[in-house]
Amino acid sequence: MNKATPTISMFAAGLLFLLFMNFGTVFGQQKVMKIPISKGKELLMRITEPQGFSKDKAYPVLLGPGLDGGDLKAGCRYFGTNADQYGWILVESLVHMEKRSAVKVLLDYLEENYAIRELYILGFSANSVDAFQIAEMYHDKFTGVIGMPGNPSFNDRAKLKSFSKTKILMIVGERDTYWKNRAIKAKTKLDQSGLGNKLVIVPNGGHILDEFAGLPLFKELNELIMH
Repeated sequence: MNKATPTISMFAAGLLFLLFMNFGTVFGQQKVMKIPISKGKELLMRITEPQGFSKDKAYPVLLGPGLDGGDLKAGCRYFGTNADQYGWILVESLVHMEKRSAVKVLLDYLEENYAIRELYILGFSANSVDAFQIAEMYHDKFTGVIGMPGNPSFNDRAKLKSFSKTKILMIVGERDTYWKNRAIKAKTKLDQSGLGNKLVIVPNGGHILDEFAGLPLFKELNELIMH
């Protein structure tokens, strides 16, 4: 009996090793860091890498607002609870609240450390204004912008032209009357200007669209990539 014990222990150890190896290859990982954006000031951000992440592969990247007050639990609600399973690199920060030069610092970091297939930024409600401003200012960097809800300013045709190569996705709840009406008007103006866009009205949805977090959102985003 005593002689059999080491064999069982070795088998168990081997099994545990395989389990840990499998865990490392299947699940994505998160990185929390601070990058300097100006003298004496840093930007807190969290990067979620997708399952099976490889440095040799290019991924779509999505920036979203989150980490309010430095709280890691206050992430971007629309990334969902299993944010590593959608094949995207996800970046949470409050860069939209900083000087616009901070966006360049963040983008430089991402470009230095990842192979970016396409780059998107998401904003919801009031901070969607910043998301569209950032996408307009760095239109040579961003592939697309998502307002959830949110829409570009549609009264300035000159600014709208900045989105000529930008994919615009507007998602709004059916019951969110104010933002829904704005999105419908924005879509009309965008269509008239020949600018690519899509409006999704979530049935019976309100202002906060938790029912559209995670999988429903990334289904829409993956469709954007294919077009």
